[in-house]
Amino acid sequence: MAGARITEDPSGCTCQGTIMTGRIPFGLLTVLAALVYSPIQAQSPMGVPPENGVQPVGFHAFQDAGGPGQYHGIPLNSQRGPNGAPSGPTPPTMYEQLPDDPGFMYDDSPLGNMLTETFRHAWFRSEYLLWNISGPGNKVLGEQPLNGVTAVNSANPLTLYGLPGNQSVGQGVQFARTVNGVAGIGMAPGLNDISIDSLNGFRGTFGVPLQSGQIELSAFILARSSDSFFGGNTLASVFAGSPGVGTGYIQTSIAENPPEVIGGSVGLDGLPASNGQTAQFITQPVYVNGVPIPMTASSAAIDYDVSYQARLTTSAWGTEGNFFLNSPDPNSIFQLRPSMGVRYFNFQDRLKQSGQYNEPTVANPTQVVSSNINSSANNDLFGPQVGLRAEATNSWFLIGVEPKIMLGMNAWKSTLDTASVFSATDPSQSLLSKGTTFSPLFDVKFYSNLALSKNLSAYVAYNYLWAGQVNRSYNNILYNQSAGGQSDFKLLRQYSGATLQGLSLGFELRF
Repeated sequence: MAGARITEDPSGCTCQGTIMTGRIPFGLLTVLAALVYSPIQAQSPMGVPPENGVQPVGFHAFQDAGGPGQYHGIPLNSQRGPNGAPSGPTPPTMYEQLPDDPGFMYDDSPLGNMLTETFRHAWFRSEYLLWNISGPGNKVLGEQPLNGVTAVNSANPLTLYGLPGNQSVGQGVQFARTVNGVAGIGMAPGLNDISIDSLNGFRGTFGVPLQSGQIELSAFILARSSDSFFGGNTLASVFAGSPGVGTGYIQTSIAENPPEVIGGSVGLDGLPASNGQTAQFITQPVYVNGVPIPMTASSAAIDYDVSYQARLTTSAWGTEGNFFLNSPDPNSIFQLRPSMGVRYFNFQDRLKQSGQYNEPTVANPTQVVSSNINSSANNDLFGPQVGLRAEATNSWFLIGVEPKIMLGMNAWKSTLDTASVFSATDPSQSLLSKGTTFSPLFDVKFYSNLALSKNLSAYVAYNYLWAGQVNRSYNNILYNQSAGGQSDFKLLRQYSGATLQGLSLGFELRF
């Protein structure tokens, strides 16, 4: 038989057996193939390996093990050959330990959820302001003499200045006055014609609702305002003769609309004025050594016979933060919400007086001197405030009133600078004064809100703000002359109220 061999047993028995030479290697190869095929199947399908070949461990090490996209084998930077096996040496595997709590990078934290929910209901209001600021009113720039002076009044042109019923106008005070040998009428400048109206501004308010109430932050600013009084509208050009010199001359005023020459006296050379009307001057009465003196035609005063101008510049801005408590009855049509907060308010103005006057001398009979009196006041009001918000509302329309009062302080500062007030050789002055005083502030607004959509509404309001104990630039000057005839001005600590009022229009956006 082919493939068989006959052997003889020592006992004498003849036996037949099968040769196993081919069967054993085949079985071993089968087992080896199975062992090699198993790990290849375990690695397929191959998902997208992690970035840079990083093997995650810890919290994400066993997420969806064996699923698509999971990688637990060869690093990314090991390139595969055509048969799927790595080519070249396998780089070492790198491991990154990730925390068990992913934090802000993965899941929202309680703090993150709270902030997201809070600002999801925040709102912002933008307003255009058209406001007025209270002006100086019946204010004359100069000191009142001991015997009083006459003032212009629409009902009675010659009333005693300072008595009840007196109404001064731009050139509010008049009296007999002689300047450089020319007799005429002195007119003290007034600020009644100065107005601080129709100022443009902006106010922004940001609100964040909380569980127990609402936080509101607000700030506003008004455009800087300037208004002037031109003495040239009153100052009549004068005919003046130089004392001790036998020549006369005509000096025309410097103004927007120079009036005709109307000097009222005759010069040393006999040259008369053009129409014989009484000459007019801008004259500011002064104290002498801090004491009022009788006003006469030649007493101490500041005289302008060429030009005069007073310019008042005013600015205001402020900010506040308030917390409004929730209404005790949130389902009612009428809502009352008390508030508490802090406020800062800045108010400042500057008064600049400039003019020119003749100061004839033998050496220079036509000498003209320029004079300046500049004062400023800066007020910083701050302190706590309380208020109340009352509203009547439905789903589309809302009306309300919101009064607030602040009991705070005013840290004020004022300055005064002068140059050549009484003569060309009059020394300059530069003064500074500052202090702190109690200052209340009252603020109220009446407003309405009309819903235009779910997130947008129109807003209109009337605003009134009054600040007390405020320093103003035109009130802090003491016009004073020393016994030697030189400037000896002082800064006064005088306070008055300032009022800001007007309309505001805007839109309110709710996120």
